[in-house]
Order: sequence, then C-alpha cells, then structure tokens
Amino acid sequence: MTGYQSMVSKLAPLRLYNITEHSEIGVELSVIAEEIDAFYEYMDEVLREMFIATAQSWGISEREKFICKEKSNLTLEKRRELLETAGYITGIDNTPSGFEAFVRSCGVQDFTYTEVYQHSRITLTVNDQLDSGTKLMLEERLDAYIPANCQINIHYTN
Repeated sequence: MTGYQSMVSKLAPLRLYNITEHSEIGVELSVIAEEIDAFYEYMDEVLREMFIATAQSWGISEREKFICKEKSNLTLEKRRELLETAGYITGIDNTPSGFEAFVRSCGVQDFTYTEVYQHSRITLTVNDQLDSGTKLMLEERLDAYIPANCQINIHYTN
C-alpha cells in the first residue's frame, strides 16, 4: 500500500473530505505521500545497510573504510566475511589463534609466522600479493594490535 492509499483509507471513513484524484485535498495528499514514500524507502535502505549480513553497498564500504581499506575488488560475500571476522577481533586475544584471526581480518590469507619468546619478537611472512596501500594498512593495524613490548617484522614474498 502506498502512502497515498494509506492516507485515503484512514481519512475516507471520517467523511470530512471529498477525496478524489484531482481534488485539492487529493493533490495535497499525493504530494505528501510522495515524500512519505521516499522517507520509508530511505529508512528501509538504512536498516538494510546497518547490518553487515544484509548490507549491499555503502554499509559495507563505510565499515571497510573505518577499519582499514575499501576492498571493492572482492565479492560482497568475501567482504562481509572479512568484516565479520574483524568485528570479532578485540585486540586482547594474544593467543596464536587470535593472532591468525587478526591477520586474516586484514585480508591476508596466505601467511606464516614465528615467535621468539625470549626476544619478544614475531616474524610474519606474507605470501599473498598485496598492493602498497594494503601493506601499509596491515602494518598500521599490526602495530596497534601487538603489545608494546613486542617487536614485529613483516616480510613480503611477493
């Protein structure tokens, strides 16, 4: 039901107005209904884009820009998966599986790492082909993630 139909159905039983398509009140309702319909369409879009699972466009892009870099070259499903993974990363899980999940949330899939506990050092070897912007984002996020007493060395094989 459109906004116009909704208003007419609510006003008609009152018998205060003679509502026809070309009457003055009909035209006024029509103009108001267009704006109401546009508002509801926009609200539907906002609700859809509000959640990662249902977002189709700017909801995904804006989240990507907020946490790292927009990945428009990936499929929508892969972008959602990366965002959902990043959403679970809190920065306090310094276990090996937590570190692996964090690196994957940065968009890196093919990597190995070694830890040298005595020197508080981690060496991350990235085998994925990454552009300079993604490398910079990875380095910045790792710098923020790794505790201050640890040193991280990143090596790119490609």
